[in-house]
Amino acid sequence: MGSLKELLSLAQSQVGYQEKKSAASLDDFHGNAGYNNYTKYARDVNNWGLAGCQGQPWCATYQFWLEAKIFGVDTALSHFCMKRSNYSAYNCFSIYDAFAAAGKASKTPKAGCLVVFRHSHIGRVTAIRNGRIYTNEGNTSALYGDSNGGTVKNKDYAAGDSNIFGYCLIDYQDAGNTVTDNNGKDTVDPTNPETSGSNGGNTAAAVVTARVESYQRWLNTWYEELIKKCIGNRLEEDGIYGAKTRNASLAVWKDVMNRLYGCSLTPADTSFGEKCREAAGKVLLRKGSDGTLPAIAEGILAAKGYYKGNIDAAFGSSVEAAVRQFQKKKGLECDGIIGPDTWGALFG
Repeated sequence: MGSLKELLSLAQSQVGYQEKKSAASLDDFHGNAGYNNYTKYARDVNNWGLAGCQGQPWCATYQFWLEAKIFGVDTALSHFCMKRSNYSAYNCFSIYDAFAAAGKASKTPKAGCLVVFRHSHIGRVTAIRNGRIYTNEGNTSALYGDSNGGTVKNKDYAAGDSNIFGYCLIDYQDAGNTVTDNNGKDTVDPTNPETSGSNGGNTAAAVVTARVESYQRWLNTWYEELIKKCIGNRLEEDGIYGAKTRNASLAVWKDVMNRLYGCSLTPADTSFGEKCREAAGKVLLRKGSDGTLPAIAEGILAAKGYYKGNIDAAFGSSVEAAVRQFQKKKGLECDGIIGPDTWGALFG
């Protein structure tokens, strides 16, 4: 029969899948990664006799794929307010129009609903807590290096975010027990790392683990060869910020400083010495900075419990606040800017 709980579990299992540059290795999460919008989701929808639109943006196709995998194609079509003859679940606004025509479009999120964004993007609401929605999305940005948004990723937003166009409501029998209870109180979604910990509770440790795991996955994806060369093998994506993840972070930091800022640091050297401090003075990270260096800062700050936002390689207000808190704890100048002293403390 299928259930929302099963669908959200499947969605969680897809986190980290990267689109491909060609039709090869479609089932491999990281193999043949590229920027040409080839995915296993489009392949499967094509095989079901529908328009998978391979090689085109796939955020909508991914959401239909989840539905069809759990409930079957015919029920998925019914859930999307469509028939085979008018299938258009490859387009975000066509989906919203179909739901609106059926009286199932809303400005208020519910368990398992689809969320449509104004910039022609769609995701799935996995949890609702404290005025925020938590989502699972395909064809979305992960971190720096994923410029076309070619990844499946969990994200979160304010429920009233101005970029949200509306919600598409699907009636699931188990929805009331998955995201919110009948009294509107927060409950645990066991498939969402934002809400679940080893003890099944909504703990700060679970948030840290999820952020670090995401950060480790990104390091492996974009710097695997460098990491293997410097620490011997790729990182275990276990959500634990230990010596290997720290050393891999420093190796990538040194590599970036060498390539972009003309430094001559040794990535395999695990110390943050005077040459590193001198190099760090060449680029001061502050609000508005983006790229690999802010991503490293986010990952380390998240691991240390100061930053709880998405690791998106963008130095925003929440990163600045985390930096100030970290600097205060370490007895540094609380200016929210990452320079030699702050980098030294982060890698210390």
